[in-house]
Amino acid sequence: MKLRTCLAAFGLLLTATTWSQSKIFKEVNEEISSQMKIISQDEALMGYLVFTQLEKATKDSFNYQVTIMDENLNEIGKLDFREKNLQLQAVSFEQDILCLAYLKSDLADLKGTSMKTIRRSAEDGSYALFTQLIDLQGKIIHSNSQKLSLSVRGDIALIKSSRPATMAGTLKHPVILKNIPGKGFILFYGDNDKNRLIALDAAGKELWQKTVNEAQAYGILTAPAGIYLLSKKKDKMLEGGYSLTGYQAGDGTASKPYSLKDEKGNELKVLSFENDAVTGKPFITGMIINSRLGNNFISVRDLHKGTYDGVFTIAINGPGKSDIKEYFSYWKDGSKAPEIGSNGKLSTQGVYPRLMTTVRDFQGNTYFVGSGYTRKTRVGAIASSVIFSPLLFPPMVLLAPGTHKSKQTDIVLLKQDSAGRLRVDNSIPPAGKSRYIPSKAGFQYYDSRGFYTVMNAASRSNFLIVDEADAAVIYNVEKRQIVRRVPHRDGSVSTYIYPAKEGHIMVMEFDRKARQTKLSIEALQ
Repeated sequence: MKLRTCLAAFGLLLTATTWSQSKIFKEVNEEISSQMKIISQDEALMGYLVFTQLEKATKDSFNYQVTIMDENLNEIGKLDFREKNLQLQAVSFEQDILCLAYLKSDLADLKGTSMKTIRRSAEDGSYALFTQLIDLQGKIIHSNSQKLSLSVRGDIALIKSSRPATMAGTLKHPVILKNIPGKGFILFYGDNDKNRLIALDAAGKELWQKTVNEAQAYGILTAPAGIYLLSKKKDKMLEGGYSLTGYQAGDGTASKPYSLKDEKGNELKVLSFENDAVTGKPFITGMIINSRLGNNFISVRDLHKGTYDGVFTIAINGPGKSDIKEYFSYWKDGSKAPEIGSNGKLSTQGVYPRLMTTVRDFQGNTYFVGSGYTRKTRVGAIASSVIFSPLLFPPMVLLAPGTHKSKQTDIVLLKQDSAGRLRVDNSIPPAGKSRYIPSKAGFQYYDSRGFYTVMNAASRSNFLIVDEADAAVIYNVEKRQIVRRVPHRDGSVSTYIYPAKEGHIMVMEFDRKARQTKLSIEALQ
């Protein structure tokens, strides 16, 4: 599932240096720490929130500060309060109200104590889910605590040398917090006892609560009429096992779970679970898993054999099964993808695509995006093994890596239209050079690539951000051209690109020499 959160926790403290669409953060006292979260509504970025733990107030409590910024990084509100050990998990926005979800613990300053004391304190400690509703000026509207049963972390030894307020327990399933348009908020989490789905109104009153069956992972989207929970259970097809359940926003009435399979019973692998830019309704995209070879997906050799049979898009127009429309494009039989071989090889580029994400445009087309991989015979190794065939060990050593080699090449885009037809749309040259490695080696041995998207409704454009080892590439999907390449390193400055408000990107520049981070918001045209 694509996750829209693009900024991790920062060990930074906000300074006074600000201007229109930029902010400077400087590293300060290690006893003071900050977390930065995106404020979202209807999956759109509305602003930013910095949660800062200040000095210790009592033996088991701290002073905290919440700083609220708009989408241009301008400060619009601030809240100072005192509470037990808190760790911010998620933020959402609805009806001019912010909902913040924290993990809360009475485990405070254990720095310098014995491991026996730390472990006993962690195991006997009290944990809770703490929710806080505040307005945009920083006034607390409502707060509530719900007791949790957490697992003590395996790396508890780190508490001894870390900051005073370290959370020693972890949830089985992390907090997911979304707004329900016109109603309030939906909150999901799983502790050792059970998984809970809780709906709140904008004043913090609980509307309803449901227990959710155990699964490996979850995702949530909301719409005015419903809440959609995507769950992934353990399945014989390791990348399959997905199902979707719709809930009525008003009373939590659940629909019958919809299993993600095609008409042939093939399991589906989910790449994206998002809201459509035009309709505002959820859609799911991904891969059709080959029922015989689908559990082999870790290498180019696996892709060559045929891990997947095609791609799919599922449009969700309501919580019931009759509201769901399915679009399947098979390359296995060539019916909807004539440019793609039966094993997924692109005939025009001569590469095997490993698809990682999707982009949905304003005309109802879906673009499947990923990296291409070539596959070549290791002629020299095979020839040498023949020459040394009278000997036992040299051929074994020469052919141990396999008979083929592969390398990562261009970024590839496949376009699925509203009728389900699939074609190769374009390829983007990589920012750096790649090397050949054995085809049977796992994908983790290749250079990693991150994929993000930015939408501009005014120009009806979509931008793809490809984060590579050497640089970030910004690509206009509709115009089929590269807008910009941003090198990651220039002297002491490291630069990274993230999605920001609609039609914009956030440029994060970390100056190692000055020990400061600059965040800037820039428009994409």
